[in-house]
Amino acid sequence: MTIVGFKNILCLVGLGASLLLIAGCAGLVHHIPAEPLTLTSAEKGRLGEVIETRLLQMLGGPYHDLSLTTALKRACLDQSQRKGRCKLTVADLSSPALYPLPGGHLVLTRGLLAEITSDDELSSLLEKGVALAANVYEDHATREMNEAMTAQLAGHDSKYDPDAADIRLARLFKDAACEEECLALSRAASTGKSGVTRLPDSVKRLAILRPGYELLSKARDFEKQGDEARSIATYLQAATATPDEPRILRALGMAYLRAGQLQSARLHLQKAVKLQPDYYRSRMGLGYLYLKKGHLRQASQELAESVSLLPVTENLFLLAEVREKSGDLKEAMALYTIIVEADPDSKLGRSSASRLAQATGGQ
Repeated sequence: MTIVGFKNILCLVGLGASLLLIAGCAGLVHHIPAEPLTLTSAEKGRLGEVIETRLLQMLGGPYHDLSLTTALKRACLDQSQRKGRCKLTVADLSSPALYPLPGGHLVLTRGLLAEITSDDELSSLLEKGVALAANVYEDHATREMNEAMTAQLAGHDSKYDPDAADIRLARLFKDAACEEECLALSRAASTGKSGVTRLPDSVKRLAILRPGYELLSKARDFEKQGDEARSIATYLQAATATPDEPRILRALGMAYLRAGQLQSARLHLQKAVKLQPDYYRSRMGLGYLYLKKGHLRQASQELAESVSLLPVTENLFLLAEVREKSGDLKEAMALYTIIVEADPDSKLGRSSASRLAQATGGQ
């Protein structure tokens, strides 16, 4: 048995005996299964919407393809009429996964759809998703989830809080993903059906993009190895093989930015933002570029938008820097304080604490 597993058992024994002082147990209390809250259909729908919004940011942002969206909405509507509520969005992520959420919301990844080979498989996949979403909260209810749901429904969130209730919920439901097993089940369920394969072209197209994303993965490996020239060359190959894919353009732009080639970085980051304006990392990258160039107004706009999509310590720190350089010290110090409270032991947490100390004369 692992040390972690043994520690969990000790904690659970302690909890059962009301001995909550066992070292290391505090972080496990919230993960204990709990009775689900009694929620109305409207409340489940509202929770599903806010969780979906944050979860999409964690999974690479929404994947924008009008023909794909239209085809999937049509398939989802068919499931709604036959099996239950189905409301679907696509995340720009290569890993195959389906995320069932309260209120019949489903998030499918681009990578999962790229594996689908027939309309029957797609139908079976959505049917499985609808079934999972129907009881996903009840099947995964914990104390932490209940606390976050109560806070979210009460409207206690702060737009700058990296640990806001809706963000915590997105993290928790992210763990309820159906990954390779969903693809296997959809294929098994579709076997033997007599329907004619009529998979929409917009879904078929996703499989064609795979070589470009494989090059993207290789480019990242080269960059990790410190081979800047080969990484940028491979990023360019990926962008050529799959034009107008914002994930690839953003990665290329950030590679240029790290290499100090600001003009090339700006061109690719701006295009990534144009194609996918609602992804926090693209906005953050462009905001950082503007900050490095001293364009504080533009940096402020991009970074504020990034924070509104998903506040993390990185974009909060950059926004605090912009505020500080712009002379808004009150706002800057408030943001540095949030970072220290959220992650005091990280590099950004220590840098924020140092800046707070400097602002207060070291007191």
